[in-house]
Amino acid sequence: IREVKTKAREKKMGKILTEEIVLSRSKAERLSSVKNLNIYGSDIEDVSILTRMPNVEVLSFSVNKIHSLRHFSNSANLTELYLRKNNITNVEEVKYLRNLPNLRVLWLCDNPCAQNDNYREYILKVLPNLIKLDSTQITTEERVSLRSAGGVGGSSSGSREEVDTRGQNYHRGGGDSSTGSAGAKMRKQGSASSYQENVAGGQPDTKQENLLCAILALLKELNDNELKLVRRDIERKLVVEK
Repeated sequence: IREVKTKAREKKMGKILTEEIVLSRSKAERLSSVKNLNIYGSDIEDVSILTRMPNVEVLSFSVNKIHSLRHFSNSANLTELYLRKNNITNVEEVKYLRNLPNLRVLWLCDNPCAQNDNYREYILKVLPNLIKLDSTQITTEERVSLRSAGGVGGSSSGSREEVDTRGQNYHRGGGDSSTGSAGAKMRKQGSASSYQENVAGGQPDTKQENLLCAILALLKELNDNELKLVRRDIERKLVVEK
């Protein structure tokens, strides 16, 4: 009876993510070489071992018992984080992720914090570099709307000349990722203001100006193939208008 009670208590409290579990799941030889880790549905609560995994890029920790994002705060190379169905109650926990420059995909749905009325708006304000929150891509219109309301900008580090665009090949389904993301860097091709000065027909109105700024911000996050698709559509539109 005592053994049964002990196991029940351990199950309720959750488990500690250990080095043995990490190396077994990732097939890596040491913690510092782990880049992709899937610990789906394992009753994990304590993930403090992440502080010893500086190079991890993709973490799939859905269906566990994690209640804080504190131990994710030093994962500077993290691009994708999946945390569906955990025990995160306070949406302000995402502040621990604000210094992760490469984070592009975050799943927090089915956590208690997702019931917050301003859940999505708050997260996009704190983490403006995200391109996907839960199962929904962040659209140009959404960025413009939040910017107009004093919320999210195009980038949390707009003064930088280079923008890291790692993590573009995200899965579009409802599950967790089990593979890393390809990356690339592209050089900024001028500011929004210099672009607007060359717009034919004079100065755009405020709504048009906001839209142009949002589009330019998103262009920095596209890879070469995606930019070619955009150019093709623009050229087609120009031909039709002629």
